[in-house]
Amino acid sequence: MQRTRIITSRIPLTAAGQSLAGYCAGRFSYLSLEQWQREIAAGKLSLDGANVLNPATTLQGGEMLAWDGSCIVEPEVDDRITILYEDEWFVAVDKPGNLPVHPAGRYFNNTLVALMQERCGRKVYPVHRLDRETSGVLLLALDEKSAGSLSTALMQGSKEYLALVHGNFPDRGLLVDLPIGRDEKSAVRKKRRAWPGGDQSAITRFQKVLTAGDDSLVRCFPQTGRLHQIRVHLLSAGFPIVGDKLYGRDETAFLTFIEYGLTAELLERLILPRTALHAARLIFLHPQNKREMIIQAPLPRMFSEFIRARKANG
Repeated sequence: MQRTRIITSRIPLTAAGQSLAGYCAGRFSYLSLEQWQREIAAGKLSLDGANVLNPATTLQGGEMLAWDGSCIVEPEVDDRITILYEDEWFVAVDKPGNLPVHPAGRYFNNTLVALMQERCGRKVYPVHRLDRETSGVLLLALDEKSAGSLSTALMQGSKEYLALVHGNFPDRGLLVDLPIGRDEKSAVRKKRRAWPGGDQSAITRFQKVLTAGDDSLVRCFPQTGRLHQIRVHLLSAGFPIVGDKLYGRDETAFLTFIEYGLTAELLERLILPRTALHAARLIFLHPQNKREMIIQAPLPRMFSEFIRARKANG
């Protein structure tokens, strides 16, 4: 069932003097300037509750913008969600590797939350987050109170991920204790990096499982929960994740993907179509009955096929 998508946001004061169409084209880049002009002329946008029909309307800054974004064509996703566990308080699922958790950008109906709400017939509350390309265990609470208690339980529990990385990982494993912060040198605004001057402490322990060809399968145990932590720490250690467009061997892959999508040339560079990171296991105490919960998601076929192919090639 497709939900009506009304997007609301407060226009920043720094946008004062800009035209409405120009601001929207810069802020919401999934439509071109000409498309925004048509949307405005069709009466699909309002400022502070009043419809605006003139694309050249000058913004004052501070207005509340609302737009009927139902026209957005959402990218296709992998909707093969497997339920690993459920009770009256929460559901644990195995999230596919090409599915965003929350609405963002072009994604609204094609999200794990929307799909699970339709499947469960009720509202669900993600307890933690996984990146769109990361597969594996994700908890969804069935009410706000359970979401809070589960979040606390997870903070006191442990998480294990599996990653396919470039390079022969050390047999002894690695402990990366390096703060994380925004990468000011990157052309990608959201990219982060690990260095002593980072503003967020971050610790991740890594243990090698096996090496296949020039690549390795690694267990990852984050001790802190920073954004992109595992991907950033592996890159800083010299073992970027296979298929990672942003924290891989070449960040221009991300810029190419944003502009052109996953082309045959880009896939050849990346080797795999998505970041090879998988949330393999969660261990925590059930907030209600205090039982130890061990929830695991099986190794994705993409991982096993990659390992077999690498071993077959020597």
